Amino acid sequence: MNIIVTGGCGFIGSHLVDTLLIMGHNILVIDDMRSGKWICESPNVMYIKKDVCDAILPEGDFDAIVHLANTPRIRLALEQPILALRNNIDPTIHVADWARKLDCRLYFATSSSTIYSDKLSNPYTLGKSASEDILQMYEKIYNLKYNLMYFYNVYGPREADYGEHSTVIRCFKKAIVAGEPLRIFGSGRKTRDFTHVDDVIDSITMLLNTERKVKHAHLGTGSPRSIMEVATAFDHKFIHEFNRSGEAEDTLCKTPYSPCSFDVIQYITSWKQDFNESLEYLKNQKDIN
Repeated sequence: MNIIVTGGCGFIGSHLVDTLLIMGHNILVIDDMRSGKWICESPNVMYIKKDVCDAILPEGDFDAIVHLANTPRIRLALEQPILALRNNIDPTIHVADWARKLDCRLYFATSSSTIYSDKLSNPYTLGKSASEDILQMYEKIYNLKYNLMYFYNVYGPREADYGEHSTVIRCFKKAIVAGEPLRIFGSGRKTRDFTHVDDVIDSITMLLNTERKVKHAHLGTGSPRSIMEVATAFDHKFIHEFNRSGEAEDTLCKTPYSPCSFDVIQYITSWKQDFNESLEYLKNQKDIN
C-alpha cells in the first residue's frame, strides 16, 4: 500500500515506518521534526519536512493516512494552551480533507484522556475532543472513513524527551542516569495502563490490514499499574512532591484491541539490569586504563 504517516519521525511514528517498510509498503512521512528526529534511509520512504498544515501532497494515489502528529502531554498543553489547541485541531482539519480528496481511510491517533477526563479540564483533552467532532462532521457530510486509535501511556525505545513533561517512564530513566531521585507527584496511587510501543505498532498494523475494522481501537494492555509500583520496580531512591492537577487518577484499557506481549515491570527490570551492567563495564574500563 501507499501510506501517509504524519509524525513519522517521532517516537511511535518512526517505529511504525520501520514496520511498514518491512511489510513492503511505500510511505510518505510528513513531519516538521519539531520533536522527532528519526529518519529511515530507504527508497520506499519519502519525507516532507513541514508542518502538516503547510505540507502539499505529491500527485498520486494513497491507500491510508495514519495521523500521529499532534501536541502530546497534558502538562505541556496546560502551559501552552494556544499551541496545544492549534496543533491538535488544525492538523485534524487538513488530514481529514486529504482523506476526503484522496478517498482513503484515515487512522487517527487520539488519547485515552478523552475518555477519563472532563474535556474542559485541559487544552489537550479539549483539542482531542474537538478533533473527534471534526471527524464526525466529515463523516456525516463527506462520508469520511476513519478509525480512532486510543493510546495508553506508551513507553519503549526512542521515547520522546519533553523535559519536565516527558512520560513517567522517560522521566524515571533520566533521573536514574543523572543520579537523581525519582519524583513522584502525589501519593503514587494513580494508575496508568502502560503499553509498550511494539505492542502499539502490532495493533496499528493489524488494524491497517484487517477488513473488519473497529471504529474505536483501544491500544492498551488492560492491566494498569500504579506509579508507585513503577517507581519501586526501578529500585532507586524516590521522593514525593505535591500532586499535579489536570490529570486523571486512573486509566484502564477496558477493551484492548489485541493482546499485548510486554509487561512494564518486566521491561523496567530488564532496563535497570542493562543499565547497571553498563555502569559496571565503564567502571572496569576506567580501572584498566
